[in-house]
Amino acid sequence: MNNNTTWIELARLPVGKMQDVLLARFVGRDEAAKMGFPPVILTRLATVISEMTRNVVQHAGCAGEIQIGKVAEAGKAGLRIIVADKGKGIEHPERFLEEGKIGTLGSGLAGSRRLVDGFKITSAPGEGTTVIMDIWNPAVDGIIS
Repeated sequence: MNNNTTWIELARLPVGKMQDVLLARFVGRDEAAKMGFPPVILTRLATVISEMTRNVVQHAGCAGEIQIGKVAEAGKAGLRIIVADKGKGIEHPERFLEEGKIGTLGSGLAGSRRLVDGFKITSAPGEGTTVIMDIWNPAVDGIIS
């Protein structure tokens, strides 16, 4: 997640109800499969998409969206997932990334961060939340087409 990143958006979907979570999971997994991701990473990807989009449905207080795209940086290529809303937001989101500190509240954020190669969260009360996650494909070099 730096300035020397190439990004190609593949899909942009609304997230407002549980059916949207399922569709986002399917689209993300399908795009990753087309890129040759191994099955174990496809499972991780489906899990983080489910967790982050479900957070929007259950906690944001409004609809959001997910963007799925190819990403390349520093000789690596993979998939970038961006889940964003303009909802309630989170005060001090970093506290939810400390596993075991909050109980089950926020465990989806900490667990998702553990399953991806790059994770960034931006949030503030009343301003919404954006989560950016990168998953690198060990089977390809840093060139995307």
